[in-house]
Amino acid sequence: MIAKKLLLLFLQNRRRLLKYNQAQPNSILIRPLGNAIGDAVVHTAHLQQLKSAFPNTKIGVIVTEQNKIIFEHSHLVDEYIHRNIISYIRNYKKWDWLLDFENNFNSASLFMDRILTPNIIIIFRKKYKKYYNLETVKSYDIHYEQKDHTPLSHYLSYSPLAKQFSLPAPYSVLYPSDFSRKKVKVYWEVNKLKILLCPQGSKRQIPENELAELLTSAINSKYITQVELMISYTNTADDYYRNLVALCPQFKIIRSPKTSLSEYLALIESADIVLAVDGGSLHLACALKKPLLSFFANSQPNLSVWTPLVHSGTPHINIINHSSCNSNDTTNFPLEKAIDWLHKEIEEQLDKKSLLN
Repeated sequence: MIAKKLLLLFLQNRRRLLKYNQAQPNSILIRPLGNAIGDAVVHTAHLQQLKSAFPNTKIGVIVTEQNKIIFEHSHLVDEYIHRNIISYIRNYKKWDWLLDFENNFNSASLFMDRILTPNIIIIFRKKYKKYYNLETVKSYDIHYEQKDHTPLSHYLSYSPLAKQFSLPAPYSVLYPSDFSRKKVKVYWEVNKLKILLCPQGSKRQIPENELAELLTSAINSKYITQVELMISYTNTADDYYRNLVALCPQFKIIRSPKTSLSEYLALIESADIVLAVDGGSLHLACALKKPLLSFFANSQPNLSVWTPLVHSGTPHINIINHSSCNSNDTTNFPLEKAIDWLHKEIEEQLDKKSLLN
């Protein structure tokens, strides 16, 4: 408590502006919402907007080892700032804008801001905390407030910056390396419709019996030999795989080997269709423009904040379970629309591949 009060005294007392009224910035630094893969993927949409509006502006991102790889595959970042005091000192007063996407004030980031001392600090959604809140923290210039249900991907679009600088619509972008593409190519059989199953995330899972029901109902028996199913790697994928195979032994289901994150991007790109529970894989599939069948708990604001950012023209359906107050409760899905969507998507893709009997 005492340390937090002392830090507040150490911070700058900045002016409060309703909007940015100066010329285009020469440099923009982004502080992501968090370190998760999904966070980073969605932030590539913000990077795309900024690069489009300010092609000659230096764009930087504050990163950790966990999320840096995602940003590297966006090909949109000019400079990376690692979360350590040496990096902060080296970047003292070197940035025009700091766009702070974190959803609360915290000691580490407030200290970072004091060392970096950017020209303008812009914040978005900030949750109330006892010691750090919008009343006690004065070290920002502009607050572009966001509603609880606003998608993270649209924070810039729903700010005055969008109109002022003609920001384009947001969409995530990722480019797997040719090396990784070549490596994952051998994971699949040739001349098969490749369906990547991502039913497990770090906190969520589609029940094996529900996924088995979906696959059994959606994949016509006459197409079984033309379809290959792969379970994405997780620490518990072996148990999930055994349970799923026992429930639908008629399908050829294989397990993905453990891959690097760079290789996993290429693996998702190599699939023809992706099925994914709410999590990082889902957002990777969006960025890679893959036909996507996604599954979410009916829990706000998570459902709205993390709504899939699907490219225009990319096939997608989002299946939401029956009422749930827990965003991690990904069970009890109504499967009728999912079955119909997957069945039609398989037929259309087999037809395009000339594999339809």
